[in-house]
Amino acid sequence: MTEECYEHLKLLEYIEHFNVHFSLLLSRYKRFKEINKLNNNDIDVITYLDMIVVQLRAMCIENERYKENYTAQILLRKAGEEELAQKIDDMLNEDFYDGSLQVKVRTALKILADEFICHYDNFDGENLHRLSLADIFMNHLRNPYEKINLDYIMKVLVNCIGEGLTIKM
Repeated sequence: MTEECYEHLKLLEYIEHFNVHFSLLLSRYKRFKEINKLNNNDIDVITYLDMIVVQLRAMCIENERYKENYTAQILLRKAGEEELAQKIDDMLNEDFYDGSLQVKVRTALKILADEFICHYDNFDGENLHRLSLADIFMNHLRNPYEKINLDYIMKVLVNCIGEGLTIKM
């Protein structure tokens, strides 16, 4: 087996394993879209949104030192699609919230996942504003009138992955 053939097989295996996570994200997003209504705080809506935020954090926001984890950008770079990987990074670096605190998409997703879903950081006393910030971010993600919301984030991600994995003839 040639080195090139071996590398292609490794890439195919990586794509297969990545697809397990990506398919789950797409299924959850589809279900979220079916049940989501603005100002609906039903437990199912909140649960799906929480899981989608966690998956977006896991699949798009990774420490540079973990070069083999299943992120969209690593997958695209392995497939030779640096420009598409950069589009995802550019989207994550867009301004998400510009209220009392300027926050990028990347930061908002990290704060939500790391401080309020996966871990329960302390938001007592002087950190009480963090709880309000989480509510603002979740509402912003769900708001169809916001330019950068969950639909926008998912559209960029799906388009980049779809384009990056399309066989070029």
